[in-house]
Amino acid sequence: MELKLVTTHNKTKTVSKDEFLTKIKKDSFFYFHRDTSYKDLQDLIDEISTNHSVYFREVKYSLEENGYMYEMHII
Repeated sequence: MELKLVTTHNKTKTVSKDEFLTKIKKDSFFYFHRDTSYKDLQDLIDEISTNHSVYFREVKYSLEENGYMYEMHII
């Protein structure tokens, strides 16, 4: 599973699921590019939820149809 993270200055970085799971810490935020599969993100949330609480939402940053990204807060 490939995940596209949004980094500073709206650049994207592609990481594997296993690589992402190693970066998880309590009280951290991650932003995912809109091209990341929603189904893959739901599967990831299910896996993370066994050890952490996860808040997940779609963030709109413009009025355009594809002006959004996904935000994940791990508590």
